Amino acid sequence: MASPSNDSPAVFLATVAANVVPLVGVFHLGWSAQTFAVVYAMELVVAVPFAGVKALFARRPPNYDELERPQEGNPLKPDEWGGVSAGPSDLNRRRGNVTVVDPLPPIYPRNVPFVLRAFGAAVALVGMFLFVLSRFIDVPATLADPIVAASAVTLIVSHVGVINREYFRKRRHETSTPRDVIGSAKNEAGVAVVVLWFAAAGGPTGALVAFVAVKLLAEWRGYRGGQSSDPDEAAGTLPPVAAPDAAPTAEIRPDRRAVRAAALWRGATSAIGGGPAYLLAWVGLTGGSAGAVAATVICFGLLPAGLGGLKAVEYALTHGTLAYQRRDDAVVAYDDLTGAVQWATPVDDLRDAELCEGELVDRACDTRTFSLTPSAGEYDRSVAHLREYVRAVEAFELPVETTAFGPFDRRVAGAAAAAGACGVAAVAGVAYYAPSVAAVAAGFGGPFGVVALRSAWRWALPAA
Repeated sequence: MASPSNDSPAVFLATVAANVVPLVGVFHLGWSAQTFAVVYAMELVVAVPFAGVKALFARRPPNYDELERPQEGNPLKPDEWGGVSAGPSDLNRRRGNVTVVDPLPPIYPRNVPFVLRAFGAAVALVGMFLFVLSRFIDVPATLADPIVAASAVTLIVSHVGVINREYFRKRRHETSTPRDVIGSAKNEAGVAVVVLWFAAAGGPTGALVAFVAVKLLAEWRGYRGGQSSDPDEAAGTLPPVAAPDAAPTAEIRPDRRAVRAAALWRGATSAIGGGPAYLLAWVGLTGGSAGAVAATVICFGLLPAGLGGLKAVEYALTHGTLAYQRRDDAVVAYDDLTGAVQWATPVDDLRDAELCEGELVDRACDTRTFSLTPSAGEYDRSVAHLREYVRAVEAFELPVETTAFGPFDRRVAGAAAAAGACGVAAVAGVAYYAPSVAAVAAGFGGPFGVVALRSAWRWALPAA
């Protein structure tokens, strides 16, 4: 039921007819409503990560004025919580692209945070759809039905075909922004979740009616949007970088071990943040014919691994491929992956440079991260995970007061770590005797534990 482009009235009417047929079959021909309900749910879920894949190739940068800046000091700030990168981070503003396969257009690293958002939305959808549908449908058994399994394969093949035909061959990736690409799929799925909650009282038939209604609404909006869209609307721009065209007199790279450790740490905390969605998915699977062990592996193993893995990749791309150079009188960040200068700041324009005291990995690996504040500019620059930090301060003439970390309260950090370890051990022990209680504790206790540990870490840091 994945639809092609709705540019023409004939295609739009054919798509409408294809979505009305299941309703006619259920009400007049005795077809299985629960089968179609699960298939529609699969389509909504599959469409979101496929939109994320499309976003990788979107050539136009996002509109940075519409992106919400993360709030420093907020334990729930969007760039570190729930697997979602919402603010204009260094990676969002990354210049350049990489060609992975010759027949395909290049991939833009700056779009990776939007892929993470799409995958995080898909995980949330899986949890909510399974939770609601499991009240009247044995979802695992329905998914094992040959018709549904064939429909899943057809959905994937159809999405691949539509992307190739409508996105690549018609070169729509050249006029697309990553935010717009994932926006329509996320909005459609979000509306479907809200409608499904109210329509669930009607059982499988009510769920099917809700899905079809949302699908038709989305098709209508897509058709109207395709008729009136302005390709130049709401596109952000990346101003050119004025970097000195001279050979670097000094070059310092981030420590690879520190970058990997920080990426894994960011990935782990991001994965834990999706606990409620994993719990909903676990309830949905165990409410049917799926065993508790299999449901636990899928919901508390595979889903967090995918979410955390993407977050780790995002962080590694943000910091791990840069080289910080001194060219003439400027500090320059050069990206080895894309072969492009990312930013350049004259040394005389550095108003402030601050050592980031709160970097756990830097303390463990004896590296340093500095936040640079230019006199003119929208946001601070980050020079991250340097092992040769003394040399960097001298070569880049950074106006930092000290490169030494201040002492932190080991008692608070130790108590928080001990409490976290005891919590994990308690959940593991309870899981043997009461899997349901352990699942609830992991789903809600994990995110709460991350917030608590993050707050404890800030308390342990030296006062500014």
